[in-house]
Amino acid sequence: MRHSSTALASNNESLFRFRGLAPSAVFGRMPELRGSRIHVSFRPNLTAYRGELLSKSHKGDAVYAGSFLRKRRIVLEEQMLRTPRVLERIFVHEVFHFVWSKLGNTLRQSYEQLLLSELRRRAKGELGWSAERIKLQLTPDDLRLKTRRWKDYMCESFCDSAGWFFGSSRRYSEMTLDSRFRDVRRRWIRENLLDRRLSV
Repeated sequence: MRHSSTALASNNESLFRFRGLAPSAVFGRMPELRGSRIHVSFRPNLTAYRGELLSKSHKGDAVYAGSFLRKRRIVLEEQMLRTPRVLERIFVHEVFHFVWSKLGNTLRQSYEQLLLSELRRRAKGELGWSAERIKLQLTPDDLRLKTRRWKDYMCESFCDSAGWFFGSSRRYSEMTLDSRFRDVRRRWIRENLLDRRLSV
């Protein structure tokens, strides 16, 4: 059973130590989180280059954020402080990387079956570019052999779905998944995550 929104928000926010402004409105919308503290900071001009997260570098591709699960750190693009709804969505996405790492096989397999059903029905689009970018590269062998690319897609899709569901943006340019498939994902999150205590 979910706590009151105030208690839930306080519990969730206490798990994070921010160096910068926290997107406080989102903590009461997420499920109850538990785990050791995660440090969150903001850096300007983030790029990803050869597996590294860089700031103020001309190398690599621009990114919104990066998570470091073992170090329990999240780094967010500083410019998102000017766009609170984008910040909420991306912050939740990064938090759910920690959730995915501890989700357990039963829920992972359930979400995988959801994605496979979408693909059989030729679903186009996603709920964020991080997932759609990988989805566009998938081959039949990725699905059959459960390759690294397929596993990366499952993770990014899960995190983008969480950012969409628990964030406050109802429409944004990266939301390209058709409404009938969004409805299925919404139902899956409500049935499997919303009233569950999630480890991070």
